[in-house]
Amino acid sequence: MTSPAYTPISDQVTAETIMAVSQTAHQQVEGLGLRIANRAEFTLVAPVLQPGGAALFREHVAKAQVEAAYWEGTVATVHDLRVALINDETQILFAATYSDDFKPYVADVIKFATPWIDYMFTGVADGYPGLQSPDAIAYILKYTVQASVWYASNPQASVRDITRALHLSTAFDQLLDIAQA
Repeated sequence: MTSPAYTPISDQVTAETIMAVSQTAHQQVEGLGLRIANRAEFTLVAPVLQPGGAALFREHVAKAQVEAAYWEGTVATVHDLRVALINDETQILFAATYSDDFKPYVADVIKFATPWIDYMFTGVADGYPGLQSPDAIAYILKYTVQASVWYASNPQASVRDITRALHLSTAFDQLLDIAQA
């Protein structure tokens, strides 16, 4: 993609402009998923238990959403997460963007977010053993897929870096407000 013969999708942008912002994604070292700098993607697509799995998931969605920030916040490396029924409710999608490496991310999810993940997946995902099960990692790896195209905004910044920057920005804005009063 870095060859001088590269031609952009649109003739409204130059190859130089594209190359100036282009990101190189590579596969995780210890698992499936793409990585750009300090950011990585994780995508799991599992079959939904039939019948009843989709209905149970829909029953749990409101509570899972209310608690999402708490449980994902305890993991402390998650930038975003999506969980959805797809393909006529025959599959469940779990897709996350996180900082750091694959194995520590999975270990942290198991350590800190098991009750929440189990609440969403138990009785919903066909064959889901629960995150405390010795079969959990095998289940995760069986249904993990790697993205083909993935983009990460500010891929060098961790969740902690972003949180710290936001706190500093808020403090600076408050200081400016005081100075202007």
